[in-house]
Amino acid sequence: MRKSNSLRSTFGGRSRTAKFTVASCALSIALVTGCGAEDRDDVLKGFQLQLPPCPTENLTFSGQTSAPGISLAMSFTAPTGCVEQYLKDHHVDLSHPLYWPASGWNSVGGRKIPPTEPPFTPESMKQFKLKLDPNKQYKKYIGFRTPKDAEFTVLLDPVGEMTSLYMESDLAGRVGRAD
Repeated sequence: MRKSNSLRSTFGGRSRTAKFTVASCALSIALVTGCGAEDRDDVLKGFQLQLPPCPTENLTFSGQTSAPGISLAMSFTAPTGCVEQYLKDHHVDLSHPLYWPASGWNSVGGRKIPPTEPPFTPESMKQFKLKLDPNKQYKKYIGFRTPKDAEFTVLLDPVGEMTSLYMESDLAGRVGRAD
């Protein structure tokens, strides 16, 4: 097989093992991040979602707006009043929270769910670095919606005058579709 000049110059005097290692790393990065990895602003735009207008801290983020795998997981800490307004602006009724841990066992589709089952996927729990105390009660909301009809589960962790908000998409709605 004929080698191209660009490959020859890139891998020049490297051994076959070094070439294999470089190629393996490139493939691993492509598989983990996706070839067309989207930045935060593009994903937020795709979901028609903005960060709240107040200062935020400790922002974590992951997401994509192309199929397969349309998703968004995000967390931040902000003043409690700002977090509450952010939820209201996205159709959340603050007077009807759910709680984590739940008050008892639930069942969905015949599957028994323990009251302390994490509220988010393992990937999001790891991203959020979220270690929930089963002896504390956290407010949880479903139905946070964006103009693209994406829906999220939200969990709040208030500390003093600040609240940490954790959110993960449940339904993609019309994200990824041209309007």
